[in-house]
Parts: sequence; structure tokens; C-alpha cells
Amino acid sequence: MTDRALGFFILLMLSPPVRPVLAQCPDGSAPPCAHAATAPAPGTNSVGVMLFDNITRDTAYAYLSDGLASEIATTMARVPRLEVRSPGAVRSAQRGVVPDPQVVGRRLNVRYVVEGDFQRGGDRIRISVRLVALPSGTQRWSEGYTRPVVDLLAVQEEIASAVATAIAGQLLPQERTVLARRPTDNPRAYDHFLRANFYLAQRSPGGVLRAIEEYREALALDPSFDRAEARVALAYALYASWGWDYPGVPFDTMLAFGFRAADHALALDSTLADGWMARGILLYLRYPRTLDGAIAALERAPRLDPHNAEAWHQYAFLLAMVGRYDESVTAYRRALALEPRRAISWGEVANAYAILRLDTLALAALDSAVALDAEIYSSYAMRTWVHLRLGDRAAARADALAAMQVSPVGEEYFGLAPQAAVAAAEGDTAVARRLMDRALVPFATRPLGPVPALFMVPGLSAAGERDLALHWIERVEPRGALLWFVLQFPQFEALRGEPRFQRVVAESRPPGAN
Repeated sequence: MTDRALGFFILLMLSPPVRPVLAQCPDGSAPPCAHAATAPAPGTNSVGVMLFDNITRDTAYAYLSDGLASEIATTMARVPRLEVRSPGAVRSAQRGVVPDPQVVGRRLNVRYVVEGDFQRGGDRIRISVRLVALPSGTQRWSEGYTRPVVDLLAVQEEIASAVATAIAGQLLPQERTVLARRPTDNPRAYDHFLRANFYLAQRSPGGVLRAIEEYREALALDPSFDRAEARVALAYALYASWGWDYPGVPFDTMLAFGFRAADHALALDSTLADGWMARGILLYLRYPRTLDGAIAALERAPRLDPHNAEAWHQYAFLLAMVGRYDESVTAYRRALALEPRRAISWGEVANAYAILRLDTLALAALDSAVALDAEIYSSYAMRTWVHLRLGDRAAARADALAAMQVSPVGEEYFGLAPQAAVAAAEGDTAVARRLMDRALVPFATRPLGPVPALFMVPGLSAAGERDLALHWIERVEPRGALLWFVLQFPQFEALRGEPRFQRVVAESRPPGAN
């Protein structure tokens, strides 16, 4: 992770799976803890749209599995009488289970599930759709469509209208109007847009680069395609925030490309949540200490689209960075209400609880994160320190080993530093120092950013290397809100009274932070 990985995703999910450490909610139920005890009854008109099955098995059309489901769900969500689960919630609910409507429906806590399949050949597509009522599993409505691919927009509109009618009854004129609203009238541009969304969801350097190319193709065909322009801006913002190197494009140029796309998107439609979310991230990256305009932009995104879990998550993270922890927790919980199986939000809300010294709540949230995603190595690392503070060395040791097992190559400090803290807690500072010597190796040739500092400095401090810990704190770059936020964690408590530490905190403090 480079020093530009300032990001909105401290809890990255990369690397091979590992068996999760035993996790449990405070009441003894299994995570995620939002589903502890009794869940509320699903809303009468609640519905989730499952990924469509690609019958042809041609991976060239894999993007349509998610694209069809996401766009139908997005269209239906315009009808206020419907309670439509977000595409992200549906993806999480389908992960790791047989694509059975009743299983997915229980995970989504909905009354209805839409399932379907498609077969594409040449310039024609056949789509079959079914509406399943739960818990009975009875089929309430079904239809098949065989059309030219260029009619895909019209078919999606028909499906959304038919499903909405089957659930809510006869549609009002204004509801029919919003269902008929199309993102573009150019079918080829729309096809590029769906492909781009598929690549963007991969959250990999190659995937995001390919997404930008596809969005650009869509805009070449329809320059007024505002949603595509907003997604270009978001792609640049995410790419920059994750610290990836864009081939041949310097960081500042990447930000400039993102701002240009965001400005154009918002000029086309000032109500685009993706446009404001992208702008907020870009502003944060441009002004890491003052955050000029970033909070206002990110606050606007979920206000414009209250059903956007990503927008709530991004807003919550920035609130935490300026010390508004209670508001941050509230925003994270809004994201989790929309997508209860969103592991990254469970991990991030745990950070806010940890800073507030609410370790029991932090532990429950981290339990949820690792139960939902066995590859979320930062949560294993963070849970190590929570267990140590709670006096459970055995659990801390298990988490440190799990963090080491799933940490990506070059980022082994996620496991080595927690192991050092455990060894020191058990009285073996010699082993702790050897572990930290190994953890420091990558930073001989690269700067220490705020995220690595969150693990490296407490590890050095625990190993008895107080002066070395302070030395590295003074070398962290960039100074700014993220570093200030990182230094609030309780694992820095042993260093908090040091003037050198306090100086770095003061140099990083964002305006308005306590």
C-alpha cells in the first residue's frame, strides 16, 4: 500500500481465503450482529432482484448477469411504494450460497425475489423472468422476452413495470413516468455502460482501467450520458484513493481527470449521487489536511440517494477522520441497514468504536466483518489489539496468525506487527523485536503512509522500541486528516504523552477536530 492509499477503504479485501476465527455477537448469536435475535418482518412490498443466470455460459456476456439485475432494481427503486434492496445487498446475499430465491430472500429479509436467466446469441437476446413470493416460494408472475439486443432498454423497462405492478398493484401515472425514464437512448452506449459497471465492481487496477475505457466509449456515443460521466469521475477517485499507479498518468493528472468528469456530470445533472461522491473523494485527496469542500460533497451524496450504501460508507469515513465519531457510527449504520452483509462497513464502524474506547462493540463489529469475509485481513489485525485490551491473549494470537496468513505479498506487516504485540504481551520482547525487524523491511525503499503506521508504530512501541516508534511517526507522510485519525487509536496510548508524538498530531489535525 503506497502513501497515497489514504483511502476510504482501510479494510482491503485481497488475498486467499482462510478459515475465520470463531466469531460471535454479544448475545451469543452468529454475526452479522445486525441480524442478532429477531429480525423485523419483511415489508409488504420488499423485493430483491437476483443476478441473472447466463445460460449460454459464454463469459463474454458475464457483465449482463449483474447488469440486468442492477438496472432493473435501480429502475424499480424509483417507485416509492416498493422497498427494493440495493444491488450491493443482493450480491452479498448471493455470495457463497446456492442461488435459490428462498435462501437469498431470507438473507435479504424480503417478501419477494425476482430471478431470471438470459441467453444471448448474435444480435438477439432471450430473457426469462420470474417473481417468487416468500416464504411459500410460489411463483407470482413470469414472462419471457426474445428481442434484438438494441431493445434491451425497453425490455428492462417492461420487466420493471410488470414486477412493480405484480407487487404493488396498478401503477399511478407518475410511477409509470419514472419507470420509463432511461439513462440514455443509445443502446450501444448503454451496453458499454453495463460492461463498465461490471469491471468497476471488480475493484482491481485492471478492472477500473477497463471500466474507464468502457465509460469513455459510452460517452463517445452519447456525450449527454450523465451517469456514465459520473462513473468516470468515481472510477478515477477510487483508483487514486487506493494508491494505484495509473500507467503514464501522474497522481495530480489523475485527480484533474476525475474533477473534469465530476464537473461535467454535475453540470448535466446536479442530483447525481455518484458525481458528488466522486467529487468528495477527489477533494479529500487534493486537500488531505483541510478537506476543503469534501465533507459537504460527501454529505450531499447520500442525501440525494438515501439507498446508496457506498455513499453512506464514504460519508461515515470522512466524519470519523475529523473526529465526529457519533455521527460517523450513525452513517455507517445507515450503510449497514441497506447492506447488512457489507463486511467493510462492519470493519470501519469497529474503528470508530475502538477510538471511543467501546471495545465490546468494536469486537462485535469485527466479529461480523470476519464472519462475512474471511479475507479481510485488516479486521483480523485490528481485532488482535481489541483482544489484547480485553485480556484474551489466546484469541489475539489466533487473529494475528490469521492476519499474517491472508495479508498480501509486501503487506505482511498486517500480521507481523500484531504478532509482535502479542509476543510482547506474553513477555517475549526479543521475539517481538525480531518480528518488527521483518515488518520494517519494505519501508527501507518506500515511505510509511498513515495506514501502515496504524500497525507498525504500535508494534514497535509494544516491542519496547519507543524511540524507533517515534522516529517512524515523524516520517509518516502525508500529514493530514487520515494520519490524525489513525493516531487517535488506543494502541498509541503509550506514546500519547511524548512531545514528538503530540507535535505530529498537531501538524495533522484537520480544522474543527477536537
